[in-house]
Amino acid sequence: MMLSPFMFNQYVLFTITAMMVVLISFTSMDSALRWEFNGLINFQKALLDPAIGLIVLNTVLFVAVTLFIKVVWGLIIALTTTYYIRSERLGTFFRMIWLLPRVSPGVVEALLWTWIFSSSSYGILNTLMFHLYGWEAVDWLDRYPLLINIALSGVMGSSLSMVVFSSAIQSIDKSYFYVAKVDGANEMTILRKLIIPFLKWPLTFILIWQGLSLFTSYESILLLTDGGPMHRSETWALYAFHTAFFTLDFGYGSAISLFILPIVILVMVISYRLFGFSKLMKSV
Repeated sequence: MMLSPFMFNQYVLFTITAMMVVLISFTSMDSALRWEFNGLINFQKALLDPAIGLIVLNTVLFVAVTLFIKVVWGLIIALTTTYYIRSERLGTFFRMIWLLPRVSPGVVEALLWTWIFSSSSYGILNTLMFHLYGWEAVDWLDRYPLLINIALSGVMGSSLSMVVFSSAIQSIDKSYFYVAKVDGANEMTILRKLIIPFLKWPLTFILIWQGLSLFTSYESILLLTDGGPMHRSETWALYAFHTAFFTLDFGYGSAISLFILPIVILVMVISYRLFGFSKLMKSV
């Protein structure tokens, strides 16, 4: 009974919503909300859209680089606070600090980063560059919109990978470390030959879970640069949102969003077969 709301949301509301999106993608529905079916016109329109090339490139770069930052930075924090820092209380303290962005609203994060990269002379980065090098104020969000969004999503979103990796490292039997040190293994050898192999399944999970979530996430980009300027920080999911709710072309926006579905299915199949996810599922 306690899981009834969750089950209802996942298997009833989610299914109905997905079916509605599929049906709307075959219509020319706009602000009038009329169900006028137009076949595959919306999908053909998406393939011929002049902005699609840049948006696909932005999406690939955003997902790949952000995922790399999340995994590497989360692993660095996890190793530092659970292995290299011997004090368990001190390590827990640092992990707790790094979890704060996870529990803070995304609007607060976007506001903070907007202040850091503000184009005015009172922006944190501009103030720092002026006092150090005498630079004039630079509009960072206009010059490097995608790069800044990648940094925001990667650095602030690494807390989940930190938690997963920290738990995995703490679960390793301490006797393995004692034996490795008795055999003369240095810290780098312990990292490569002992810790990393134990992180195979957590690393696979993070890569797949975070990678798929990045394909569909757009909140931080929406708040920081809104996909601009001139689509230079626009990703696929954000473009679908803008098309559906800003131009009120619900049919075309739904069609754009459905292009993500084959990617999700392909990644799930590859992860199940190629990365041995099937073995993980059988071992649970």
